[in-house]
Amino acid sequence: MFRRVESSLPRDFHFPANLEDLGYHINKTDQIRSIEKPDQEFHYFISKNERCVEMQREAMNSIATFSLQNLGSPIHAACIRREVLSRLAASSMDTIRLPIGATPEDNHVPILASSYLTTAKRVIIYVGESCQDLGIFAYRLIGANTIASGSAIELVNHLKTAPRNPPAIIVANPGQLIWYRRGQRAMTQQTWHAIPRDTAVSEPMMIDSMKNIVPQNEDIQKHVACLFEQVVNKLPNKDAKIDIIGIGDGALEVVEYLQQDWKKWEGRVDAIAVGASHIWNTNIRDEGFGKFWGRRGRAYLISPESLDAPLTGRDEFGCNCFSSSEPSYVELILPRAYRSMLDYFKVVADNPGYEAEPQNFSEVNGNG
Repeated sequence: MFRRVESSLPRDFHFPANLEDLGYHINKTDQIRSIEKPDQEFHYFISKNERCVEMQREAMNSIATFSLQNLGSPIHAACIRREVLSRLAASSMDTIRLPIGATPEDNHVPILASSYLTTAKRVIIYVGESCQDLGIFAYRLIGANTIASGSAIELVNHLKTAPRNPPAIIVANPGQLIWYRRGQRAMTQQTWHAIPRDTAVSEPMMIDSMKNIVPQNEDIQKHVACLFEQVVNKLPNKDAKIDIIGIGDGALEVVEYLQQDWKKWEGRVDAIAVGASHIWNTNIRDEGFGKFWGRRGRAYLISPESLDAPLTGRDEFGCNCFSSSEPSYVELILPRAYRSMLDYFKVVADNPGYEAEPQNFSEVNGNG
């Protein structure tokens, strides 16, 4: 029998978590482009080796470890997650650690909330997909379009344009539920697999069910419960109305949570908008919530139709359905449709007793 000793195996790939060292920069229009070829987007498939591609992607997406300066302006050396979180901090978004009371050294999951959360009259809760990083909507949109459009930056800044009493927002973090002890931070499964290994062919580190989990946030279901019980339920302004945006599996988990004790929340939740509904009529078990869902729920579906075009689907999903104008990817629904969602929330807020009429129209093609 022959075997290769570890010292003879190929070393793991390493890429600097620094835009300039990776050969990119942020241009004047907030796009990530090649330094040598200013019109070229991020080159993802630099190799046929999957590990090489994986490590370069994580370096581009990562949080760099150096200090930041001039927080309010673009940091050309920072990579995507650091850049997004820095700009959100400059836009008055605070970091809250879950569970409440956790120190920076404790296992915890960070979420984001408006600095004026405790005094806001309306609060929007955003729960995205369980595969995304905090504050990120779609890396593909960040790469092809702008950093602001593919993240929560554009949404947060749009909320602040309200002439008076702008709604506060809470950005949940259902993706980063694995605790990396050496790095002292929470991360997604994808980032976990990109942690440096002994060799390029080594297996990823095992996830320890005790050491690498966050108490009360072991999965997306528990994260949503922790968010509502420890943050939303503790808001000092009990009269603040709550609007909810849910995308993909995040939407389903919010609906499942609310139904467990709908009487507790029915006087506070004003409206719900979901993207790519995973919520079928069979998921609606609480009669009271079902009535609310039919009157004040909206589903934005994958569809090539123009934004807000009515779609069939009420019989399957239990609420009125509309086109998101996104024909392919669930993660792009919110960037395409968030203005429509916010407009809907305002209509509901400005019209006490609002009830949506069941749609009645000739069938429009759309995919849910």
